[in-house]
Amino acid sequence: MAGMVVIRIQGKAQLQWRAQRSPTSKAWIGICEPMNLVMEADSLDELYSVIDEAMQLMLVDLLRDNELEAFLREHGWKAQNVPQQVKPEDVKFDVPWELIAEGAKNDSERRTH
Repeated sequence: MAGMVVIRIQGKAQLQWRAQRSPTSKAWIGICEPMNLVMEADSLDELYSVIDEAMQLMLVDLLRDNELEAFLREHGWKAQNVPQQVKPEDVKFDVPWELIAEGAKNDSERRTH
C-alpha cells in the first residue's frame, strides 16, 4: 500500500456552507450551492462532521469517474498534489470551507475547516 495521498483543493475563497435549523424537525440543514449538496444533522457538531464526509465522498467519486478535473475547472478551483496514478480509496481531500449557521448561539456562528 502506497499510503494516503492528501489532495488540497484551492479556490478564490473558502467554500461556504449555510446552515439553518428546520422549523419543523429542529434538525440543522446545511446547503452548499457550489457543490450542489444538502446535508441534515441533529446538531451543528454532527453537521460539521457529515459535511466533511459528504465532500470527501463526492470528490472521490469524481476522481474515480475521471471527472474531478472538469468539475474543479468549472468552479474555478484547482487541486494540488494530484498524482498520476492513485487509487481513489487512498485519497484524502483537503477542502477549505466554513459553516455559517444562522440562528445558532450568537445568531451567526462561523466555523472554519
